[in-house]
Amino acid sequence: MEKNMSCGVGKCGHCSLGKYFVCKDGPVFKYSQIKDIEEIWS
Repeated sequence: MEKNMSCGVGKCGHCSLGKYFVCKDGPVFKYSQIKDIEEIWS
């Protein structure tokens, strides 16, 4: 799983994973945080 970060501050939404933003909340996540986000696993 990888997401590119455009703005780096969470405003553009390009790196969003469900309710999380990779640029603000990541880039490392616990499995328990992201296990229910469908877009990651499809």
